[in-house]
Amino acid sequence: MGIPIQSQRTFGVGIYSFADAARFIGTESRELRRWMKGYSGKRRGEARQYEPLWTSQLAESDIDGVGFRDLIELRFVRTFVAVGVPLFLIRRTIDELRDRLGNEYPFTSTAFKTDGRRIFMEMLDENGDKALVDVVKRQNVMAKVIGPSLREGIELNVDDEATRWYPMPRSKVVVLDPDRSFGHPILAGSGVPTVAIADAVKAEQGDLHRVARLYEVSTAEVRKAVAFEQQVVAP
Repeated sequence: MGIPIQSQRTFGVGIYSFADAARFIGTESRELRRWMKGYSGKRRGEARQYEPLWTSQLAESDIDGVGFRDLIELRFVRTFVAVGVPLFLIRRTIDELRDRLGNEYPFTSTAFKTDGRRIFMEMLDENGDKALVDVVKRQNVMAKVIGPSLREGIELNVDDEATRWYPMPRSKVVVLDPDRSFGHPILAGSGVPTVAIADAVKAEQGDLHRVARLYEVSTAEVRKAVAFEQQVVAP
């Protein structure tokens, strides 16, 4: 948490440090930084400089982090990497998807569920890595990567852009909304930050009812806030 507000341009965009973004999507901040800032590395024995996967929403500001749409798209990248898809192939797929689907954040778009799946498989086949193709074609992996689970809780506008994310399954108690609290997790009804609720529960030695009274929210909301903060605790 702890990124200073430096420009009116960031209003409605969402502001996440790499550490917070990593907590929310379940990876390491150094990995997100590589994906969004670029890095040096070797491929086939040759030194190379790799550009960011895409230009962050905050690229023109002084803020060292990512925006809300970046965060949602990075959830997909993290999942691809976790199942063994190499980053160079993810990079090529993003470029191809942008050209064909006409969307700056193609993994999040609804079109990715149909045309995107086909394009992704085409890219895997073109790579010629039979072992990788076999892994990703397994039904359970495909369901995890391209199925509905990553889109659950994400609301899109008429332009197919992510506008808010309800991160807890089958619940709309906690929300990340770039138009509220700079996109950080809050109770949807009251706007109280989940981290404030969780900290208060610790301070009150686990007395959920007292915390609920202090913040004028329900005990059920307190439980959800605490559960969310436990879910995204930094490793």
